[in-house]
Amino acid sequence: MTPVARRATDLLERVLARLKHAEQRDGQTEMVAHVADAIDAGKPLVIQAGTGTGKTLGYLVPVIAAGQTAVIATYTKALQDQLASVDLPHLQQACADDDLAFTWAVLKGRNNYLCRQRVSEIETGADELDLGDASQRVAKEVKRLVAWSNKTPTGEISDVPFAVSETAWSKVSLGSDECPGAGKCEFGETCFTELARERADTANVVVVNFTLYGLDLEQDREFLPAHDVVVFDEVHELEDVISDTASVTLTPRVIANAAETARKAVTSQKTVNALAKTAKLFDEVLERHKDQRFLTSLPDDLRGVLDQLATQVGLIGEGLRDDPDEDAEHLRAKKVIERLQADLAQLSSWSSNTVAFVTSPRGANRLTAAPKRVDGTLAPVWSDTTAILTSATIPPGLPQRLGLAVDDDVVVRVASPFDYSANSLLYLADDLPLPNASNRAAAVSARIRRLIELSDGSALVLFTSWTALRDAVGALRGNLGDHITLYSQDDMPKRQLLDAFRDEEKSCLFATRGFFQGVDVPGDSLRLVVIDKVPFPQIGDPLLEARREDAGAAAFMSIDVPIASATLAQAAGRLIRTASDHGVVAVLDPRLATKGYKSAVLAGVAHMPETSSLRDVERFYDKRR
Repeated sequence: MTPVARRATDLLERVLARLKHAEQRDGQTEMVAHVADAIDAGKPLVIQAGTGTGKTLGYLVPVIAAGQTAVIATYTKALQDQLASVDLPHLQQACADDDLAFTWAVLKGRNNYLCRQRVSEIETGADELDLGDASQRVAKEVKRLVAWSNKTPTGEISDVPFAVSETAWSKVSLGSDECPGAGKCEFGETCFTELARERADTANVVVVNFTLYGLDLEQDREFLPAHDVVVFDEVHELEDVISDTASVTLTPRVIANAAETARKAVTSQKTVNALAKTAKLFDEVLERHKDQRFLTSLPDDLRGVLDQLATQVGLIGEGLRDDPDEDAEHLRAKKVIERLQADLAQLSSWSSNTVAFVTSPRGANRLTAAPKRVDGTLAPVWSDTTAILTSATIPPGLPQRLGLAVDDDVVVRVASPFDYSANSLLYLADDLPLPNASNRAAAVSARIRRLIELSDGSALVLFTSWTALRDAVGALRGNLGDHITLYSQDDMPKRQLLDAFRDEEKSCLFATRGFFQGVDVPGDSLRLVVIDKVPFPQIGDPLLEARREDAGAAAFMSIDVPIASATLAQAAGRLIRTASDHGVVAVLDPRLATKGYKSAVLAGVAHMPETSSLRDVERFYDKRR
């Protein structure tokens, strides 16, 4: 062990000695040493840390031991909140009396913070709270948020002590595309977002999510403070998030809203009216190209309407820039028009790495231009900082797709401390109908029921489509036995669902892909995880289709199989969360019995003993009762 690694592992021992219920884990010690050496050498590290390794301390401790500034980037805001509420406070307390004392901060996107300017407009009546058909409940929530604004030190949505709807929060917050900036706002000195940035500027450790990190890259490092080290936690999700932040999406509604925002700030309404009219034309043109993908250029009619929009937005922008008025409405209009101009310019630019497509989620047409590869976007990260990439699952080829010259055989793999050979079983149903068979739904429901009988409830049943979920819920709700409650994903919000599932030991939770990760239910409340079929990415995703075409004959094994393998491993990882947990992961897809991709798809669960016999499942549970 190197001297640097020894210093970091010594700190880990001191930290663990001061934490209640902490235990020394060989994998965690190994991870600390690897991360410490990587930081000391200034070289990137890709490390797969199995469930139960304790990877949070595994990267935080060597960062603190190195005394360098670091950004911890997580996949979701929920993971940010976990770091802020549990891990960092404990670590800070453990280091408080040493020469390694440090400060930390959490930073989120602007729309996560209450806007004092918006609150002032509501309080003074300048904003009439145009709620349309919204219920009185929303108006009441807004009033409570206004009152809360005078008490909160953070103004952050996760600190709101009462339930708040998205509609109500939107009335008291602004996105970065609307805010004129602290220097042009009368509340700039007390702005909650700016105060959060100031805390981040002076902190040793700053916690952000992937989206904010990606936006920081797109805006030439405008948002985040300079840092020596960046840690990407749950890095298997990084490629998709960076692709999203590097994309531009334009909708008729965005254009119409920009016109209405500008309308309040300009004298002449002629060009604004024309822009609103062109927004409708844009929708009509998008409708003609619904579900189409463009690899080399946009069609003439779509290009024409974008040129028309650019001309109109340019004229409005000129008028706003010539207007000396800098009240809130004018500043907001300038920001919105500037953002729209930038989006239109990006849609007009084109490269071999660009794919554009028209989609209609929930019936609303939109045009998106996205990069097929994100290695160029991430290149400054690898050159300017020491990067630590970690997850419980590192898909094959991921480092290379992100732009790192790290081969798969160089990825460090730290084993989980859990005894999977004794406490888990992987059941592969090889006798069910194929996914496209007409009799599959009934057969799958019957098999799920049998597995739940064997586990005596406590099952997380995961589906790759809403149709399959609803078929199973319709067949099994009320038919699992009097003592077993079936909860479905659309019964209540996610947090309430998980609380109910966790508290009612024999209950079952039926859910879709949103529950494949981020579900932590240790103990006897979860003894069975069922996955209805191999979670291959959906056919028809325009960005993936473009990547498949670039990959050619190797597309299935280089794109689809790694995604399916990582997704399956994440879902299976819901089962064993502590050393005393036990249970069965069941995959109800008979293709695994015959297809050559079996070993690649199951790579992330290869540590589990495998069977295709229900009798083995029965014996497994009988031994543990």
